[in-house]
Formats: sequence, structure tokens, C-alpha cells
Amino acid sequence: MMIGVQPDNEHLKTCWQRCLAGSSVAFAQIHEALFEGLYNYAFKLLGDDALADDAVQELFIKLWQKRSSIAEIEKIKPFFFTALRRQILNQLRDKKSKQEKMDFLPEPEIAFSQEEIIIKKESDAGLKEKILQILNTLPERQREVIYLHFFEELPLAQVAEVMSVNYQSVQNLKQRALQNMRSANLFSLFIFLCTAYRLGKF
Repeated sequence: MMIGVQPDNEHLKTCWQRCLAGSSVAFAQIHEALFEGLYNYAFKLLGDDALADDAVQELFIKLWQKRSSIAEIEKIKPFFFTALRRQILNQLRDKKSKQEKMDFLPEPEIAFSQEEIIIKKESDAGLKEKILQILNTLPERQREVIYLHFFEELPLAQVAEVMSVNYQSVQNLKQRALQNMRSANLFSLFIFLCTAYRLGKF
């Protein structure tokens, strides 16, 4: 699924302020702007279409119901991604606790798909497979940083917020992941493909 132009934060802030005044129309606009990105992220964490859709819809319902207690939000998109990640990981933790009586927070298992690494030329198919292989063999936290930063276009500071880690940790994770690309001489192609994915050129 391709991602179009990223939603403008000022527009989303205006919509959220209208939501606080009770505008369901404004909330529907936030839903329309953020749903696809949130769904893609949820799918990567859960690996199931229906569960991902349910998780995002549940998130929107909860945030609408609790909007008065949330009040003002400075950065709308990272707030929604942070809330979604927390909701999903809490669900996974609760499920794990019930099944195995273990109380720990699991790491999300993000996997990149063929749709996200698309190359026009048939002759470049081998490069696509190499990029996918490298991405999907990265440690889980590196994969999550790469996805949020390059595919969802969140600044590293906001990635740190979503993942509940400090900025330097995110910076280190990003650099280690990209070093794998450089070592395989695929860094420039990877950046090009991420840009094409975001712009929906392919």
C-alpha cells in the first residue's frame, strides 16, 4: 500500500482543537489523514490485517472518548503512533502473561514487504531482494527505527518518543542499520527507494 503526501501537523492541530470542541467531522479528518500510516504500522507489529484494523479503530474510539482529558497535543502524528504502539504492546504483554504467566514487554516484530521495496526494472529485482533481506535480518529495534524514520517520515526525536527510548539510542540504532546498507553497497539505492515509496511514484 503506497503512502501519499504526509499530513500537515498544523492542519491536524487545528482539527484536534475542533475535536476538543466536539467536532466529529474534524476527528473524521484526522482519521482520514492518519489511518493508512497507523494501519501499516499496526500490521507490522501484529502481522494480521483484521487485528491491525481493529487496533487502529479501537485507538480512534478511545482517543475520541478521552479527548477532553488529553487536551492540547503539539505533534499529532507522533502522539497517535505512540498511543498505538503502547496499546498494541500492552495487548501483547497481557496475552503473553495469560498464556505463559510472564510479565514482560515484548519487542515488535517488524518485517518489510515487497510492496515497500519496489523497483521498476526487472533487471534490478536482485537488488530489491538484497535490500529486503538486509532489512528483515536487522535486529527488531533497528527495523522499527528504519520504518518510522524513512517510511513514516518521523524525525528521530519523534521516533524516540514513539519507541519510548532516548534520542541517542535511536540515533545509534539508525546508524547501525544504515551501516549494513553501506557495507552491502546498497545505501544510495535504499534512500532512493524510500523517497519513491513516500511520494508514491511506483
